[in-house]
Amino acid sequence: MFQNNPLLSQLKQQIRDSKPHVEGVVKGSDKAFGFLETDKKSYFLPPPAMKKVMHGDKIKAVIETVGDKEQAEPEELIEPMLTRFLAKVRFNKDKKLQVLVDHPQINQPIGANQANKLKEELQEGDWVVAQLKTHPLRDDRFFFAQITDLICRADDEFAPWWVTLARHEQSRYPVAGAEDYPMLDQQPRDDLTDLHFVTIDSESTQDMDDALFIEPIETAGSQTGWRLVVAIADPTAYIAPDSQIEQDAKQRCFTNYLPGFNIPMLPRELSDERCSLMENETRPALVCYIETDLQGNITAKPRFVCASIRSKAKLAYNKVSDYLEGQADAWQPENTETATQIQRLHQFTLARIEWRKTHSLLFKEKPDYSFVLAENGKVADIKAEHRRIANQIVEESMIIANICAAQYLAETAKCGIFNTHSGFDKKFLENARQFLLANLANDENRAELEERYSVENLSTLEGYCRMRHDIEPFNSDFLELRLRRFLTFAEFKAELAPHFGLGLSGYATWTSPIRKYSDMVNHRLIKASLTTQVYEKPQEAVLARLQEARRQNRLVERDIADWLYCRYLADKVEINTEFEAEVQDVMRGGLRVQLLENGASVFVPASNLHANKEEMAVNSDEIALYINGERKYKIGDIVKVRLTEVKEETRSIIADILI
Repeated sequence: MFQNNPLLSQLKQQIRDSKPHVEGVVKGSDKAFGFLETDKKSYFLPPPAMKKVMHGDKIKAVIETVGDKEQAEPEELIEPMLTRFLAKVRFNKDKKLQVLVDHPQINQPIGANQANKLKEELQEGDWVVAQLKTHPLRDDRFFFAQITDLICRADDEFAPWWVTLARHEQSRYPVAGAEDYPMLDQQPRDDLTDLHFVTIDSESTQDMDDALFIEPIETAGSQTGWRLVVAIADPTAYIAPDSQIEQDAKQRCFTNYLPGFNIPMLPRELSDERCSLMENETRPALVCYIETDLQGNITAKPRFVCASIRSKAKLAYNKVSDYLEGQADAWQPENTETATQIQRLHQFTLARIEWRKTHSLLFKEKPDYSFVLAENGKVADIKAEHRRIANQIVEESMIIANICAAQYLAETAKCGIFNTHSGFDKKFLENARQFLLANLANDENRAELEERYSVENLSTLEGYCRMRHDIEPFNSDFLELRLRRFLTFAEFKAELAPHFGLGLSGYATWTSPIRKYSDMVNHRLIKASLTTQVYEKPQEAVLARLQEARRQNRLVERDIADWLYCRYLADKVEINTEFEAEVQDVMRGGLRVQLLENGASVFVPASNLHANKEEMAVNSDEIALYINGERKYKIGDIVKVRLTEVKEETRSIIADILI
């Protein structure tokens, strides 16, 4: 008789409304229960409540007191964890279609169906894209999803690539090309085909976008400097600003370099053929003349021209480095002209390295890790590749060319796409100052360093560079890694601004227009200024898209690498392989370390560090772990670890510290 009594229902609602309500995010566990994490407190979610929600859901809940324990009862969905998501196909014992969400904290299978557009017959373990259609808190029903796209089959060895690209909604295909590519530029071009330009790249590189020529500047019979001529491929000569290729490049922003292959920003017939500065082929180029003295100082304003050039030699990094290092049986240049160019570029590079060491900042020497893949996509090896002298030749030539482009665009075009970095985040400046004083100051130099590291000085390019030079002699990465946490992110701007990370007052890349949309924009601006054409300041939407695309590409790279590391290291657990590693982060849950041999990111749980968690404490200022009041591990420490578990399904690698 009380079942449909409106007064009783009203009373129940009044009682419910009188109880405390909170908003928070659901945190699942490996058991049937979970927790609701709010800004102030964590509440227990019992198993019946967890059936109504999913890890990551943002919900509103009523707080109930059961015995002496508070627990949350989900009431309203604010924001679901899942909308579009990736999953693996599963069929239950009744052969009904389900999906398993690709997320380490979400274990429950979700019932599903196929969208009408999806015609493929799905099989157990296939990778798919799905949309969550119903949610218990929103629709008063169970979880249910619809599969919209097949990513790849269960046995596809390239699943790490295809799944990761799908997760970040990036295409696995090159930009669609055109039937033909007529030359659109009508301005005259200087004929520089007689100059002995050379390219230096990896042996397998097809999209060569820079070539170099250098000659001495002589005064009264003596060499007083260098004239470096940097020629850059000119894809905008073939691409109309209103074309579909331009629009696609504007959306992608970068060529995506992945282990084993790349996904070009431009059609391959442009990036790898028509625009590539191939050996003995005449190509249109945008060229910059740069003059320096023998110490590497720029002595004249840069001069840009449109030109036709012909590379005389396709050189490879390792071969050129072997030659310059004088290794036994090293490769030798084919002719004296090429040998002369290599030797001159080498001398110029050494001067520029010394110039940057004094007047700006050098990169910290760290290896790049590259995956060596078999044809089926399996990881055959991982190599640590250090920057050798030939890499530095190209690097220093591109850096000075980009310095010159920033100067030219700021003075002539009054705008451009500038790579900028403003150093320490303003809200962390005082923290950075205190950290520097705590680690570098003593009784004798404190007064001097308090002035040197004042907030005002650290806010300037000069003061920031001076500080970085101060910490360079320290062998440990502790100072470098800790200070990194106080920095802002690099940004693209339409006006000239400093790049603290490089230690430069201005930097604008134009040397990779085949691979970067920002460089295409700068090409158009430089070429327009040469012919007095009308040009527009880059729009904020373009800068924002560049920022987002750069972030996405880094995530794609990292996610694929994490997956491949799991595959590569899976068999290292049983044989108890030991690795040296650098501590990258210290958290309550444990340490994040990087294996120095191959670059893999590995987690060491707190339970593997010390038996009693109550005796452990994290110092967030030092990013260090203390045990019984004694500092045991800090960011930048080198430790030895042994792998204990590799989980490919969650892309996680677990290790023990070896004492």
